[in-house]
Amino acid sequence: MRAELLPIIHTIYRDMANLLPGTEVLIIADSRTPKSITEAFFGEALAMGATAQVLLVPTPPPPSLQTGLKWSKTVHAATTTPDLIVDLAIGYADFIMDAVKRGARVISPGDGTGHQHLEETLIRTIGAADIHSIRKESDAIADLFTRGSTVRITSDEGTDFTIDIRGLEGSSADGFLWDSEKKQWRKERWVLLPPSQPGVTLPTGVSSGTIAADGFILYEPAYNHETPKFPLKIRVKDSWIQEVSGDPLTSTRLKNWLVSFAPDKTPYHGPVHCNIGTNPRAMLTQHQEFERLRGTITFGWGDNSMLGTLLGEKFKLVQSPVHWDCMVLRPTLYIDDKKIIDHGVMPSLV
Repeated sequence: MRAELLPIIHTIYRDMANLLPGTEVLIIADSRTPKSITEAFFGEALAMGATAQVLLVPTPPPPSLQTGLKWSKTVHAATTTPDLIVDLAIGYADFIMDAVKRGARVISPGDGTGHQHLEETLIRTIGAADIHSIRKESDAIADLFTRGSTVRITSDEGTDFTIDIRGLEGSSADGFLWDSEKKQWRKERWVLLPPSQPGVTLPTGVSSGTIAADGFILYEPAYNHETPKFPLKIRVKDSWIQEVSGDPLTSTRLKNWLVSFAPDKTPYHGPVHCNIGTNPRAMLTQHQEFERLRGTITFGWGDNSMLGTLLGEKFKLVQSPVHWDCMVLRPTLYIDDKKIIDHGVMPSLV
């Protein structure tokens, strides 16, 4: 383990999770999680006066299939008492939802599914980034989503997409459970690292148009993700996919995967979230940080019941056995009349 990781773990606990002496901490890992990283999170929690335990779980299936996974009673039982869960392995899970509902807080370094690249990712995207400036900018973007009426997204690759966001609440998705300036807990009880991907969770029937996905496609055939050689065209009407075209190989693989769930049509549902990448140190090459790549947009599809529950959404949620993602690398994005991104270039908002 690189020594530079230790102060970053301390920063995560102190500045982002407000870890106090006596806090009961559960660290969840799997066989992909480097033992040195698990022990570093465990040891730092102890050094800060917390009561810490480590739970090693079976490696989950691909991230896109997490929403359909049923975990054992043993895992459920282990997560009924901790004040803080450090999720190094999972992401979405029914027991994570239950823990949040009862009042626990959850922080997921590496987007929950971090593994061999987690150490380098955290050093670069937290240690080498100004996380407090990222937090402030993410709050500003979340506020624009909350106060806005319409999102319009275009790209030279063929995106032309509109979302009605009236009455929806933006999320800063900045990785902070604690506001160290205001000295108070933030409303989010479940956060992902690295920061940041502010955006909005979407109900059914609010979006239509075409998305030209030229970045990662995160779906089960690729296990983590793959990048199409040419833009993947996804045509949507009233939050349901009508047609998939574009890159011949990726479009065929995606259509074969979606149709494999028939007669269940929920994998065609969405997008269920729209998020803006804001981290200037994020890279496109690693799964656990691609959504944070500055100036990009990530759309999620399929299930929003877990995400919506974790974020406390009040609108009707859709359950699906899958939650998959796609990415636009060089979007132009407006919230009402304010341009946030111009062909992938994103000026600072703070």
